[in-house]
Amino acid sequence: MTAEHPHALLGAYALDALGRADRAQFTAHLEACTLCQAELAEFRETARRFGEVERPSD
Repeated sequence: MTAEHPHALLGAYALDALGRADRAQFTAHLEACTLCQAELAEFRETARRFGEVERPSD
């Protein structure tokens, strides 16, 4: 992870697709970044809604 704002990693974090080191660094960042906290909540809400969508029958 670079020293720049890690916003681009948010999607991968939400999908649990980061490596151990990047995940740990992003988790630490998330504790202090309200912007990323809000976006993560939005990602999770979207994922929850996808789970509610009925699939068409074959």
